[in-house]
Amino acid sequence: MALDLTSLQNSQSSPLEQLLAAYRAQLSRPLDALKQQQQRLQEQQKLLASLRTTLEELFFTATSLTMPGAERRFITRTVQSSAPEVITATAQQDALLGSVSVHVERLARNDVLASARLNRADPFGLSGLYRFEITAAGTTATVEVTLDGTEDTETALRKIATAINTNSTAGVVATVVGDTATSVRLVLTAKQTGTSAAIRFTDTDGLLAALGWSASMFADPENRTVMTDTGAGYQLGRSSELNALVRLNGLSIIRESNTLTDVLPGVTLTLLRAQQPGDPDVTLTTTVDVEKAASLIQGILDRYNSALKSLSSASKDTLKGNPFVRQLLGQLRTLASQPLGSGPLQVLRDIGITIESDGTLKLSDRSRLERELTAGSQRVAELFTSPGGLGDRLAELLRDAVGSGGTLQTQWQMLGERIQGLSKRIRQTETRIEQQVEQYRKEYLKLQQLYLMATAQLGMLNTFATPPPGMFPSG
Repeated sequence: MALDLTSLQNSQSSPLEQLLAAYRAQLSRPLDALKQQQQRLQEQQKLLASLRTTLEELFFTATSLTMPGAERRFITRTVQSSAPEVITATAQQDALLGSVSVHVERLARNDVLASARLNRADPFGLSGLYRFEITAAGTTATVEVTLDGTEDTETALRKIATAINTNSTAGVVATVVGDTATSVRLVLTAKQTGTSAAIRFTDTDGLLAALGWSASMFADPENRTVMTDTGAGYQLGRSSELNALVRLNGLSIIRESNTLTDVLPGVTLTLLRAQQPGDPDVTLTTTVDVEKAASLIQGILDRYNSALKSLSSASKDTLKGNPFVRQLLGQLRTLASQPLGSGPLQVLRDIGITIESDGTLKLSDRSRLERELTAGSQRVAELFTSPGGLGDRLAELLRDAVGSGGTLQTQWQMLGERIQGLSKRIRQTETRIEQQVEQYRKEYLKLQQLYLMATAQLGMLNTFATPPPGMFPSG
C-alpha cells in the first residue's frame, strides 16, 4: 500500500492544515492583543501630531500679537464717498476720523501735441538723417530718423512715430492719425499727467518744422499755440490746465496727478470725473473699518476655537486618559473669561465676544465692537496685545506644549518608542508561532507516517494468517 503524505501535507483543506489553522489561531490570541494595543497607540500618536499642529497655529497667532507694533493692526479705517463715480478714497491707519467736502473742478491730463493736417499721399520731400529732442515727463530723448526721399507723407510720419516709440527714454507716445480719408497727422501724447510732463521739443535739423511745429508754440507755457482742425498745436493752451484742481473744504488744491496722497493724512484720493460748477460737493467720510477689525478678531477666535474643539474631542476619545490634555483644555476654557491686558477694557465680552455653551468664543455684538473701536482702537488692541493680554496669556500657556521640545512632541516620541517596542514583540511572537506550528506539523506528519506504516504491516500479517480457499476441506 503506497503512502501519500505529499497530498496530505499540501492540501489546504486537509485535516492537517485545518488542525494547524486552529492551532495557529489559538497561539495568535496574545498576538492579536498586541496588535490592538499597537493600533491604539498609533491612533494616539496621530492625534497628538494633529493636536500639536492646531495648537502651534494658535501659538503663532498669539505670539504675533505680542510683537512690537501689533496694536496697529487694530487701527482700521475706511472712507465712504457720497459720489464714488466722481472721487473714491482709501484710508491708512493714521487717517483721521471725520468728513470733508470736495469739489473736483478739473482732472489732471496728459499733454497732447498734434502736427498740422498733411495730405497722406503727397511726397514728403526730405531725405537724410534727422535728429530732434523731445522733452516730456521729466525726460529728454534724442530721436534719429533716416529718410531716403521716396516716402510719401504717411510713410514718413510712421517712420517718425516708430523712431519715437522705440526710444526707451521718450516720455511720449507717438500716433499717426488719419483725421480724414486723405489726410494724416502725427500726435504726441505725454505718458504722464501734469505740468511737469508737458511736451517740448528742439528741432535740431528742421524735420519738425515740416510738421508745422516751431519753438514759438511753447515759448510761453501759459500761452501755447492751440491746435485747430488743420493747424498744428497743443490740445490745451495753458500747461497749468494739465494739473488737477479740487477744492477741499473751500481750499484750492492743485496736483499733477489724479491720485492725491498728500492732501489728507493717511488718505489717498482718486479723482475719476470733473464736476460742473453747480454740482454738489462730494462728501468723504472717514470712519472705523469695523469689518476689517472684526475679520482680524474673528481670525484669532477661529484659531482659539479650533484648538479648544481639538482638545475637547481628544480628551473624550483617543486621549481620554491623558492628564496633560485635560489640564490644557481646562486652562484654555478658564482663560477666555479672565481679565486681560492693562487697559480700560477688561474682558472679551467688553467688545461683544461671548462664550458659547461648548466653550468656543463668538463675536456676537458687532455694534458694541464698533462703539469701542470708535472710542479708541487702542482700547480694543490692549485686550489682545498688551502685557497680560490674550496674546501674551495664550503664548505663555502654549509655549511648553508646542515646539520641538514641547510636551506634545515628547509624548509623541514616547508613543513612537512604545510602538517600536510592540512592533518588535509582534515580530518575535509571529516568528515563535510559526516555529511552533512548523514543529507541530513535523510531529503530526511523523506520527501519521508511523500510523500508515503500522497499518500496512498489519495488512500483510492478515494476509499470511488467512489460508487460501480449499486448503482445509470441511469434515
